[in-house]
Amino acid sequence: MTPVYVGLTDKAFLRLHHGYGAPVISQTVTIMANRLTDDQLSEMYAQLRSGPFMRRVRRPRVPFARWRWVLADTALPLRLERAAIDDAAALAWANDQAQYPLDPENGYGWRLSAVPTRSGGMVCSCVASHAIADGHAGLMAAIGLVQPELATTEGLDDVVRLRDELKDGLNRGIAVAREVVSEARRAYRDPSHRKAIRQALAKGEGAQEPPPLGWREGSVIATFDAAHWKELAAQRGGSPNTLYLALVADLLRHCGSVGDTTPLVLMTAVRILREQDQIDSNSFARVPIMVQREWLDRFDLGPLRAASKAGFSTVHGVGAGGISRPRNMPPELIDVLPEGVVERLVDTPPITVGMCSNMGVLDPFVPTVMRHGAEPSTFVMRGVFQGIDTEQAGRQPIALATWLSEFDGKIQWVLESLKPEMAHTDEELGFLARLIAEAWGLTPLQVSTGGGSTSKTAREFS
Repeated sequence: MTPVYVGLTDKAFLRLHHGYGAPVISQTVTIMANRLTDDQLSEMYAQLRSGPFMRRVRRPRVPFARWRWVLADTALPLRLERAAIDDAAALAWANDQAQYPLDPENGYGWRLSAVPTRSGGMVCSCVASHAIADGHAGLMAAIGLVQPELATTEGLDDVVRLRDELKDGLNRGIAVAREVVSEARRAYRDPSHRKAIRQALAKGEGAQEPPPLGWREGSVIATFDAAHWKELAAQRGGSPNTLYLALVADLLRHCGSVGDTTPLVLMTAVRILREQDQIDSNSFARVPIMVQREWLDRFDLGPLRAASKAGFSTVHGVGAGGISRPRNMPPELIDVLPEGVVERLVDTPPITVGMCSNMGVLDPFVPTVMRHGAEPSTFVMRGVFQGIDTEQAGRQPIALATWLSEFDGKIQWVLESLKPEMAHTDEELGFLARLIAEAWGLTPLQVSTGGGSTSKTAREFS
């Protein structure tokens, strides 16, 4: 059995929990017509406690040896609120749950909560840090609520002997020394790289929490008839996923920080399974796709589908991005540098992008206890940037983060505005989403927003 090592992408997400940016969490939101009992919720909680979410970081005793994920023996408690909320406040409540501060390094990387609705239903939220749930681990934890035998903790309970840790540290120490020499040569030849390294190594001010500046992340869920979505996509010369990309690109045109003539850039997710030494940690890579405005003006999905296929064919491995490996520096060297140095090496590209994650058909992932009698009407997965403010929004390139999924015969389009230039309120984002969808011939079945009632941030939970 191979131990589960903390990868570069894992470390990038862990840095966010240490104050170097806004922590990113994954959230599954389920809206049900009927309530679950306390026993059923406790059963779900117990199943999650027996799966891959139960992990913490173990730092090695030997210099240069790798960090590992190991089994955690504690977790945040199940949270069940007794006061019922209005059905229309479901997304606002979910937004509040998404802001709860997590500590994945010490074993508190996830949380399950639920609240009844006044109509007799219930809303359930499961949040988990991206450090533990943006890949195979997250999927296995979700499917473990359907088939508990698949909720594996494989590799998390492996014992690494001191002799093996010494060998790992020695080999990695040699590799780091070689990479330092290589980077020194690169810096000698490249003045800009030399300047970037000098600035990163200079003593910084450390991680600070900037004050909130009057803007918050906006949230929208738009649902459509799945059959109509697929039919329209085929008519336009594309696939259901291509139509999704087109809608996001068209919506991105309304962002104030996107130029009028430059191509629109989408960052799409590609899942990579079983990467070496990352058995069930982060397993997604991002693929850039350039979208020409004339394709959207003609409502033609053919060129976009071709561009998408070409982009997917050149996908890089996990941990090859600008946040995981800033300035494309060697992985072993990045892995041992202090967090502050790595953060200062990150060079935010001077572009504004839309992020797209197609989650596929979610019906198989609905927990067993929700399948009989609870009648879930919404079952979505999304990501949230905890407590993001104007300053943090300006330091990252994503203006619009989106997720697409199919559940119960409906397409679920989830949108999060991550820059004030994209939308100042949930209502504005919802209006734009409806406007773009109708322009493409789609009529939303429902557009739900946070309603502007969510005001808490991660800092206020502390």
